[in-house]
Amino acid sequence: MKNASQIISSIQYKPQYKRILQHKCVQKLRSIMLPAIQKNIKYGYIREKTLHFVISSTLNKYDKDNIINTIKMVLNGKMIEKNSNLFECIEEKIEDVLVKVDHRPLNNFQPYTTYVHTLRYHEQASGDIKISIKDEKLDKIAKEIQKIIKEKHDS
Repeated sequence: MKNASQIISSIQYKPQYKRILQHKCVQKLRSIMLPAIQKNIKYGYIREKTLHFVISSTLNKYDKDNIINTIKMVLNGKMIEKNSNLFECIEEKIEDVLVKVDHRPLNNFQPYTTYVHTLRYHEQASGDIKISIKDEKLDKIAKEIQKIIKEKHDS
């Protein structure tokens, strides 16, 4: 008995199910992008030998050009024939790549962070300075700050 993935892989090469293979090709080409760019690609499709990607407006012009250049490099190079992950794209005759910007916000958008860490700072001030300010209000504020610093330093 065949499972669902075996059935799909057996029918995807039939002409009437060409869209399944095209969808897989688009997903594989999307997966070669950086993770930060992948999250901002809303969807992609192939129409009339042109690959279309729709991205969110959070990406800038450099990222848009980077997407186009990366995909063209993969499609025109020998990498597509040697890479077993891109075998769905071998039969697709993609001549051009277009990237369109959609200004509607992404649902559940979470920015990609490469390295998250907490900053730790050891306070070195002891509060042992003489404060002499002519303005009474500023002198009072400065002495309150000095008092807080001394309390934290002593504890």
